Amino acid sequence: MAKLTEQGTPKEKLTELLEWSTNYDSGIVNPFVVYLDLIGYSKEHYGGNLVDDVSECLGYLELTMLSNCLAVFENNGYETIYNIIDEITQEEE
Repeated sequence: MAKLTEQGTPKEKLTELLEWSTNYDSGIVNPFVVYLDLIGYSKEHYGGNLVDDVSECLGYLELTMLSNCLAVFENNGYETIYNIIDEITQEEE
């Protein structure tokens, strides 16, 4: 895993969060899904937010990774980030 303070491409940062989130046994409640909720991806693709209580899955490391991904979103916008999410989630299947 890359250091959290290092710069990376949007795809690298999103992939890092997705891969970290696979460590969660709580099913759908994980940091990557929280990110999808925050940027509106869940609402657009699934009709609503997926995580009710984000405190179930966010510690210091997860918050740092999430903030990196939110910065990536701010710098790239909906279409670019949604396309990357589609791409990396397809790769995981």
